Formats: sequence, structure tokens, C-alpha cells
Amino acid sequence: MRFSLVGREQETPDTFSFQFKCDQLKTWKPGQYLHYTLEHKDPDSRGKERYFTIASAPFEGNVVITTRFAQKSSTFKRALKGLAVGGTIEADGLEGDFVVDDANNQHVFIAGGIGVTPYRAILLDLDHQGLPINAVLLYANRDGDFVFRKELDALAKNHPKFKVSYFVEPARIDEQAIRGAAVDLKQPIVYVSGPEPMVKAFDKMLKGMNVPEGHIKTDYFPGYDWP
Repeated sequence: MRFSLVGREQETPDTFSFQFKCDQLKTWKPGQYLHYTLEHKDPDSRGKERYFTIASAPFEGNVVITTRFAQKSSTFKRALKGLAVGGTIEADGLEGDFVVDDANNQHVFIAGGIGVTPYRAILLDLDHQGLPINAVLLYANRDGDFVFRKELDALAKNHPKFKVSYFVEPARIDEQAIRGAAVDLKQPIVYVSGPEPMVKAFDKMLKGMNVPEGHIKTDYFPGYDWP
């Protein structure tokens, strides 16, 4: 499928959202991802392909990629950042089960940095459909520039059962914070999204806290460090 860039928005000093239009992709489940190929000159060792979660909800129409840029970003990211409106990127392989199956369940969402992207899509979709948001979001970031904070705070204001807790380094999402998100950790579905080492660490922690394995959903991405 060919996606055409229709706009971009700077979310924080180092994070941008890119809005793409694709007539072939009519809908998706919030929390799913796509496989992208961006042709560019002299690609580095990471190549011309990436996986990105769709940061937008289906009702918004456009597919949104939200990503963070480092001082030494990959050639792929530099090409993405330099893409002009009307420029194109190829995508395929709509996949992923990092989705909410039953809005009536209790949920604990754990996000590390740019790992907040699937939650934006999930939460906006629930709000749009008039469904309950029974969730606590634990959101950790290196600094106070939390991506999507205004939208998250607006959702929390309108949905009394949705709570957001922000953690700025050196504060961490620890066992105490997770236990504070639910009275009985055997009940909620616990989602973890962020850099691969973070997600693996939380997966181990949650199992050690006796969260049922079937109640843990993870979504990780490579290429980001996590302290």
C-alpha cells in the first residue's frame, strides 16, 4: 500500500507525528502496527524498513506515525523527517494483538517514552465510541515533555475511571506503583509498551508479582535504550 504524507506536527522538542493518507487502508484495530518501507539513498545498517504502531484511531481517517528523533537518528528517520507533503512511503502487514478486547475489563497501561503511541489510539477510540475507559495509565519519560499529555489529561477529565500517573526520571514505575493501580492484580489486563529492554523487564516483574500470564500484553520496539 502506498501512503501519502498530508501533514506533520511537532509533539515535543524531539518527537514528531506524521499524518499519512491511504485510500487502500479503510480501518484498523487501535493498537495495531504496520511494516513500512521508505526508499532513500545510502541506507545505514538498519536498512529501509521499520515497524511503527499506528498512533491514530480509525475515526481520525489518517494513519499517524509518531516517533522520536535522536541527534544521531538512523537514515530511515532522517528520510522520514525530510519527507515533503505529498511524498510517499510503502506499508503492508497490518498486524498486532495489542488491542482492547473488552472495554468493560479493568486495564493497567504501562508506557515508556514513545511507547505511549498505541494507548493514544486505544483511548481516543474508546472515547469516540462512547465506551467506558476503565484504565490506569502509568507513563514514564526521561523528562517532562510527555507526548500527548494534553490529550491524555483531557480524557482523564472526561472519564472518571481513567487515571494517568506521570513519572519523570529518576522516578520509576516500580512494583509499588503497579500495585497502586489495581486492588487485585489478578483482575486487570496489564499492557506494557516501550523499548525492548524495558518491556522484558516489566514482563518479568509482573510475572513475579503473580499477574496471570494471560493477562499480560506486551508491545516492544528495538533501537531505543532504556535505563
